[in-house]
Amino acid sequence: MASLQLLNTPLWIYDIQHHHIFWANRAALHVWEANSLDELQLRNFTSDMTPVVDTLLQRYLKEFQAGRTFNEWWSITPRGIKKQVYLRISGIDIAGRLMMLCETVLDADTLYHEAAMVRGDTLACLFDERGHLVSANRYFQKCFGTRIWRLGQIFAADDGAFYQRLRQYDEWISEGESRTLKGMRWFQFQFRYVQQREQILLTLRDITDRKLEELEHRHLARHDSMTGLLNRYGLMKSLEVNCSMGSRFALLFMDLDNFKLINDNFGHRAGDRLLERVASRLKELCPHDVELARLGGDEFTVLVPLGQESERAQQLAELMLAQMERPFNLSGLPEVTIGGSIGIAIYPDDADDGDNLITRADMAMYQAKQMGRLTWQRFTPSLQQALQRKLTLKQYLAKAIGRGELSLVFQPKADLQRSVIDCCEALLRWNSPVLGAVSPAEFIPLAEEMGLIRDIGAWVMRTALAQIAKWRERFGLDVPLAVNLSGMQVTRDLPGWVAEQLFQHDLPPHLLTLELTETVLMSDLEGGSRVLEELGALGINISIDDFGTGYSSLAYLNRLPIHEIKLDRSFVVGLNLPVIRATVAMAASLGLTLIAEGVETGEELAALRAQGCQRIQGYLISRPLTAEQLEGCGFVIDSPVGTYPLIR
Repeated sequence: MASLQLLNTPLWIYDIQHHHIFWANRAALHVWEANSLDELQLRNFTSDMTPVVDTLLQRYLKEFQAGRTFNEWWSITPRGIKKQVYLRISGIDIAGRLMMLCETVLDADTLYHEAAMVRGDTLACLFDERGHLVSANRYFQKCFGTRIWRLGQIFAADDGAFYQRLRQYDEWISEGESRTLKGMRWFQFQFRYVQQREQILLTLRDITDRKLEELEHRHLARHDSMTGLLNRYGLMKSLEVNCSMGSRFALLFMDLDNFKLINDNFGHRAGDRLLERVASRLKELCPHDVELARLGGDEFTVLVPLGQESERAQQLAELMLAQMERPFNLSGLPEVTIGGSIGIAIYPDDADDGDNLITRADMAMYQAKQMGRLTWQRFTPSLQQALQRKLTLKQYLAKAIGRGELSLVFQPKADLQRSVIDCCEALLRWNSPVLGAVSPAEFIPLAEEMGLIRDIGAWVMRTALAQIAKWRERFGLDVPLAVNLSGMQVTRDLPGWVAEQLFQHDLPPHLLTLELTETVLMSDLEGGSRVLEELGALGINISIDDFGTGYSSLAYLNRLPIHEIKLDRSFVVGLNLPVIRATVAMAASLGLTLIAEGVETGEELAALRAQGCQRIQGYLISRPLTAEQLEGCGFVIDSPVGTYPLIR
C-alpha cells in the first residue's frame, strides 16, 4: 500500500462484502471529501444503497474472479456533494478476501477518449424472475421516469423462452429500442441472472448514436447517393424479401432515351441533374406501396405489388412514359426532352427469383427500344427464346477464334467519277458448324458484352493485313483495306500495336483505313482524338462510319484527323435529300472524302449523284466477296451500273 500512497491518482479499495472503504490513498481523500483515512473507513455506504446497486456490486465479485476489469462512469455523493468520476475497477485479493480496486482516470487525453466512448451514466435495474421491477438506480429513473414496473415495458422479448434462456446461460446481451422520457432510444441490454436471489440484473447502455450511424451506413449501402432511390444492392435485397413472401408483383425496367446526347452536349453535371429530375418525377407519380431503384447510368426500376391487378403495371408504365416525354428544365440550360423505353416482367409468372426477373424485364425493355422507343413491352416466351439463343451464341462464340470459324469478306468502295474501286472494306463473318452462318449484327454486340471484341478485333486486323501482304506478294497489287474498330479497341496502346502489325507485314500505312462509328467517337471525344491523331501521324486513314446518327457537329469533325465520312444507309434508303446535300457540302468544306453506304437501287444512285456524292458502297456495286472471288474476277467488278477495276 505504501507505494500506492505515493501516486497522485486517487485510488481506493472497496470491501464489497462489508460495504465500506478498506483503504484509500491521500489523493482519494479529496475525492471523498474526507479529512482522514480513519474517518473515511468509518463511513457506512448501506444507508442509501439501492438493491440494484448492491446486486451490481455482488456481480462484480464474480466478474473479478474471472479476471475481468471494467471502465465505467460512477456517480458518488460524498457529504451530499454530487460528483462523477470515471473509474477503472478490478479485483484485488487482500488477506484472503477479494475486494474492488478503484482508480480514477485523471489523465486528460485518456479521460477525453474514454468520455467519447461512453454516453451518459450507467442505467441499472433489478427485476424478479417474473419480470416485475424490484429496484432501479436514479439514472434509470431519470431516463424512463417512475412509470416502469415490468420488464416488458422496456424490452419486448420478455416471454417464457427468454426467461428460460436467461436461467440457462446466466448472462444474455441484446439490442433494441425503448421509449424514454425523451423519445425512442436504442440500448444495449445486458441481462445477468442472479441465482442466489432468483433475480434479473439489467444494465443498459445508450447506443443511439452508434445505431443511427449504422442505419445511415446501411441506408447509404442500399441507396443511390445521387437520387436517394434504392441502388442495385438495395433492389436485390428488396426482391429477395418480396419473392420470399410469394405475392405477385411486377418489375418495370426503364432505360432513358437520348440520355447520352445530354451528357455529350451539356456535360456530365447536366446529366446528373437530369437523373435527379427523373427520380423526382418518378417519386411524385408512384404510389407509396411501390419501390423505386436506380441501377446505374440511366436505368431505373419500379417494383409494383399486383395481387390480381396485372393491368396496374401497364398503367404505371404509361404514366412513366408520359412523364419522360415532358421537357426537363436543367437550371440555366435549354429545356431538353428525352423519353424512355420500359420492359415489364412479373413474379412468379415470368421468373421465380430476382436475378431472372431483372434479366427478363431488361430483355423486354430492349424489345421496346427496337419497337420504336417511347413504349413498353411485356416479357413473352418469344423473348425467352431470344435469351436462350443469346446464351447459346455466347457459348460457341467464346471458342470461335480457336476453332477457325471466323473469316473475312471484302466489299468494294467505288469512285463513280473515276470509275474505279479505290478500297475494300473487310467484313467479319462467323460460320459455325453447329449454328450455321451467324449475322455480325447478332454476334458483334455479344462479343462486346463478353469482353471478346478486343481479341476478335485483333484477329481481324492481323488477318486483313496478312491478306494485303499476300496480294502484294502474289499479284504485285496494293489493295487498300478498311477495318472496323469497336469502341473497346480505341485505347492508348492502339497506335503502337497497329504500327507493330504494319511493320511485321511490311506494309505502308496508307493501305490501311480504320473505320469507327460516330457514336463511338463521341463517347470519349478527348481520349479518342488523341488516339486518332497518333494513328493519323502514322499515315493511316481514318473513316467515320454511320455518319449522321451520333449527333456530332462541324466543330467536332474539324478537330479530328479524319479522311473520310460514310453517310449512314438510313439517309440513303429514305433519300433524305436535305441531309445528303448538307453532308456533301460539309465534307467538301472540310476537305473530306464522302461515301454513301448501303446503295442498292439505281434511283438511290441517281439521287446521290445529283447531290454531288461520287463515292458509294453497296449491293448495287457489289456484295461482299471472298478473297478467292476477288482474285477470280481479276480485281475488276462488273456491276449493273458499270465496270470498276481496282485502282492501280
